[in-house]
Amino acid sequence: MTDLILKGTLNLAGTLNLVASNGGKVKIDAREVLVEGATGTGVPVILPPPPAAPIDTGTDVNINQSFNQSVTVGPVKKPVVALGICLQGQTPTWPGMVLPSVNNSTVFINGVRVNVEDDTGVTLPNGGTITFGQKSGPGKSSGQS
Repeated sequence: MTDLILKGTLNLAGTLNLVASNGGKVKIDAREVLVEGATGTGVPVILPPPPAAPIDTGTDVNINQSFNQSVTVGPVKKPVVALGICLQGQTPTWPGMVLPSVNNSTVFINGVRVNVEDDTGVTLPNGGTITFGQKSGPGKSSGQS
């Protein structure tokens, strides 16, 4: 497997599909880029408040939509995440936002930092922090290859 590693200051624009060879991963320095479908973990949302039972206390989070749709990864052409929308819960219930990348300061798509593993988001109903730590790649939920 050969990874495609992006280094230095880059501002990607236009329609572009990034493909690593032999099932490798697309990375910025040592961190994998996030694509639509990447997963993470948040804190439970306890709504409505007690004594009523919470609607959904699941902590699994899935990135549903990247604000970037022009730069994609792999043969399935999943959009690279550069900010986006996510949903949390056992049944995706609670909306959230992918925050600007703090782990990538050099690679951009149309002036927005590309999100990479270990970047964060916020679940809107409770303001809870989400960490997108699941690595992508062959056989993983994010579908990156």
